Amino acid sequence: MKKVFYSLIIFFFALIIISCKPSRLEVEVYTSDIESASDGEVVEVPLKASFSLMGEDKENQLPEAKKIALKYMSSDSEIEISKGTFGQVMTIVSTIPIGSSSALGKFLQKNPRIAMVVVEKGMVTLLPTETIEKIDKELSKINFMLGLELPAKNTSFRIVSDSKKKVNISATAVFSEKKPYLHFSKDIKKRKSVVIDFKGGNGSVYSEIAPQFSVKF
Repeated sequence: MKKVFYSLIIFFFALIIISCKPSRLEVEVYTSDIESASDGEVVEVPLKASFSLMGEDKENQLPEAKKIALKYMSSDSEIEISKGTFGQVMTIVSTIPIGSSSALGKFLQKNPRIAMVVVEKGMVTLLPTETIEKIDKELSKINFMLGLELPAKNTSFRIVSDSKKKVNISATAVFSEKKPYLHFSKDIKKRKSVVIDFKGGNGSVYSEIAPQFSVKF
């Protein structure tokens, strides 16, 4: 009986906690985006983030949180709040920049974004920006359980090739097509794509470090 009682307490406690990490974050990049970034350009790529929000929003705080988040995103960003199985689901559709560290530094001074894709010496890394901290502070003023942090519980990169030659994509400790790989490597031809999933749950290496993969042209 005690085990059942404690299990129920944990279950109901979980229902009132609002997750700060996206349950899923999806980024799509073309190989030409990576090449442009390597040449010093900054390109915006699509991002989709989903949050599972446990419990009910009795004080109607989520619409206010939506307004705060939109201030720090591209003008064409959209945030939708819908009902989920145990609460509500917040879905963000936006764009984030991809470029070199120096080029992104200049871009973000005038264009606030929640994350960025850094390309350095063939390595592509998804990183949070300083904007994340600003959003987190503003959200916590509404409710201390509200917030935003990265990496997500599951980050998915879809890499599409629009290059004439084969492009090699490699990564460590990832999933692709629901299969686990300690060392993942795949050549993709023009008009072909590959999806890499970085699991950021508890105990995963990607709960502590940024999702990253290597590209060879």
